Amino acid sequence: MALVCTEITEWVEEEVSKPVEEWEERQEKKCKDYPWYDPRGWVCWFVTYFVKVVRWVIVKVGKWVVRTVCKLVGVVVEAVVDIAAGLWDVVIGIVTLDWRRILDGLLRAVIGLVLGIIRLARIVFLGDTIDYIIEEINRERLRRYVRGLLEAKYSGDTLTEIKEAIRLDHGAFGLRLHGTAYRTTLDSETPSPREPAVPNLVVLHEQGAINLRELCGFEFPEGFWNRKRYKTLKKGTVLGGGGGGEFDNPISADELDTYLNSRGAQGPAFIVLPMRDGALDTKVATAREKGRELALMLDFDQETREVTDPDHIVHKGYDRPDAHPALTRFLKDVIGRHDKTTDPDGATADLCHPVAVGVFRYTDTLRGLANNLHESACGLSGKNTSGVTFIDNTPDQIWKYVPIHELGHTFGLCHTDGVDRIMYSPKTNTWWRKWYLIPRTILSVYLDGEPTFTFDEAKAAWDYIVAHFAPQCLGARPVVIGVSPATVRGGTVGRQG
Repeated sequence: MALVCTEITEWVEEEVSKPVEEWEERQEKKCKDYPWYDPRGWVCWFVTYFVKVVRWVIVKVGKWVVRTVCKLVGVVVEAVVDIAAGLWDVVIGIVTLDWRRILDGLLRAVIGLVLGIIRLARIVFLGDTIDYIIEEINRERLRRYVRGLLEAKYSGDTLTEIKEAIRLDHGAFGLRLHGTAYRTTLDSETPSPREPAVPNLVVLHEQGAINLRELCGFEFPEGFWNRKRYKTLKKGTVLGGGGGGEFDNPISADELDTYLNSRGAQGPAFIVLPMRDGALDTKVATAREKGRELALMLDFDQETREVTDPDHIVHKGYDRPDAHPALTRFLKDVIGRHDKTTDPDGATADLCHPVAVGVFRYTDTLRGLANNLHESACGLSGKNTSGVTFIDNTPDQIWKYVPIHELGHTFGLCHTDGVDRIMYSPKTNTWWRKWYLIPRTILSVYLDGEPTFTFDEAKAAWDYIVAHFAPQCLGARPVVIGVSPATVRGGTVGRQG
């Protein structure tokens, strides 16, 4: 719902404010044509500035009203949905004697209620209004900062085209990037390279390379709090719905045992996904919403990629020395990203198309991993490819920020202290040991109600973007070099005698 509210305000900027601002710009040029003593010039400037003031008031106030009403409705709807869905899970869990579902339902209902109260209170007590004012000020500051970066590097038509593409002067400011959110998949019928007559999943399970019972959601060796929402689907069914929500046709534990015990000869054919459709949708929507805080207007397709290599099913975490090289191999072999050591132009072009890949698990308790292509100002070393992987975890209210956190690394951002920040990492940073963190967190709850990127992080991201992204990715048109065929003149060679 938050993304919907943001898109509505962006529509106001694009469809209402931008045309008026462009008219004002044209009028100013006309006004400059009059001598200072010409009354027509006085009238021209008066009308122009009057329209500026009226437009500014209407747009700013209009955006605030739309934002406030939309957020009020969104907070109430989200709280009601979370509480109702949580209570439903509790009821179903009691009926089926599934204690995990009971606890999940209670957590969702309680967290939904608490967050609903906090978010409603910050709107009623003007925290959201103050946040809106700060956002508007920071957006204009960021525009000026980005303008300086671009004008220091580009000129002429290239600069003009980039400014128009990112709406630097008028409209909804931001770099439009189209990415892809992938999910890796497992297929019960894919044959093993070692034993072609036996499914690959059976062989890998027997070798201990994977635990298929875990990957199908029937065992939880990582503990209750590290459970993923793996999804199994029987084949031979249309994977779609008629508007009734997410499609489900899972295999049972007995059917999986039959499949494993018969070495794939019996039992239904099925596929396995690392997370449910709704879980991915939530993470993608969060990435799109929070990316706006960096002036990144992200949009994602959703695709799947089958994996068969055990290293692509259970990814290496930081308990292994080669986590990032392993991620590089995965991004190249499975996703098709380019390696800058062999194809630097292709790797640079990849920056224009961010990828985030939902995977099954890591060898440790890692939640996500990122490869940033170039060294960042905050000390991240450059890798050979760009892209991120992430896993699913509950509750969504906490772990939905993992993909945008990892994508932040690909734009040059580093970890920081404080749970009020998207780039916070509990593995390397603290949320309370520094004296200012708890007061800052309380203020953030009042102003933002959720983790955020800061203005300084937005500046750092644009430092990285302008330094390393191709101008065509920023909006400049490709340079077309015309080659005219050489004119070859021939003559008759005579032999003299």
